[in-house]
Amino acid sequence: MAKVPPKTLAEVRAKLDDKLMEALDFLCDMETWKQDHIRFTHRVSAFLSAAESVHLMLHTHAMRYAKDHGKKYKFETWYEAKADAFRIVEAHNAKKSVGSDAEWVYLRAARHDTIHIERTSLALLLRGTLTGHGYLTARLTVTVPNHETGTVTVSESETPSPPPEPDETKEEKDLWAFKPLEIVDQGGNITVINAPMDDVVSVCKRHIDKLIVLVEECVRELTTY
Repeated sequence: MAKVPPKTLAEVRAKLDDKLMEALDFLCDMETWKQDHIRFTHRVSAFLSAAESVHLMLHTHAMRYAKDHGKKYKFETWYEAKADAFRIVEAHNAKKSVGSDAEWVYLRAARHDTIHIERTSLALLLRGTLTGHGYLTARLTVTVPNHETGTVTVSESETPSPPPEPDETKEEKDLWAFKPLEIVDQGGNITVINAPMDDVVSVCKRHIDKLIVLVEECVRELTTY
């Protein structure tokens, strides 16, 4: 059986860029379908799937490139350091920390759950943030049973800087906002992930920017092998 030839760095970069472009396409489609709840939600779901595929590509193609060059463990160390920002909730292991970027973690969790969005307005989002209702704190709570001590709950929270006061002189425009996620594992334990405080499109735009930076850093890491 013929041996599979090693991947080139250009091939790895092309696969990562392809998924980034796919996510960008769906992000553009969100702008087009803002007035259609069903189509907009479908585009959000497709965007999150493409964005999650970037992580998959890092695990498969970038990892294979590193392995082919005898740098598997070096790449794993690099990736684990980056994963501190976006590691998702693991309800079966409450002692393991989740990602420090609450917005990023929410979007990854939403990819594995049902997309929950609701119509709102810019002024409502801002007022909700400033008054502490709905969007003030991004918080993760994981609850799992511990057979020795009972129930163990691990929480991590981050309170972002408040946005500027809403300009009441400007016309309010309709937006879509994410809703909190409630994830139930096979043991009946509930994980609550509060939604990002900004509108859906703005959150997704920030997310794609973070993924672009991650890919650039990954490529720079691989060039040292």
